[in-house]
Amino acid sequence: IVAYNEFLKWKEKKLQNNDFDLDAAHSFCQWQCCLQMGLYLNQLLGTPLSEPDLSRLYTGTLVHRLYQELKSAPSVENLFILSPKMAQLYLVLLNTVESMVSPDFFQKMTKTRSESGKKRKAPNKKKTAILCTVPETQHLCSVNRFASLKVDD
Repeated sequence: IVAYNEFLKWKEKKLQNNDFDLDAAHSFCQWQCCLQMGLYLNQLLGTPLSEPDLSRLYTGTLVHRLYQELKSAPSVENLFILSPKMAQLYLVLLNTVESMVSPDFFQKMTKTRSESGKKRKAPNKKKTAILCTVPETQHLCSVNRFASLKVDD
């Protein structure tokens, strides 16, 4: 009974933990979709760029922790004090993005009452994915799905 009570306390503590940010997770998901479309475009063009190892390029847990670190930092620029090249790269990227979007693009949007009352769709369980980590299916991950569109001269 003592162990069960401790488990309930631990569970309640975990439920109150607000480290997980749903808006951040949604942004990461959007970024992953952009990355996937970029990979598809690369394949469609006949793979002019070598494909990266995605398991090394993107780790959700690391990105979420970095997000939490950036969110708690007083200034993003302060994170790059020790690396002038990183600070310069950050400023170039920031200026490029800011020049491409409207000034109010980064303002936090508030939900209207009707939007907040809407229920979320249940996930579609029929979707399947190829597991690239399994050796038997590894060859499927390197197949260019657009290869049949290629025209040989």
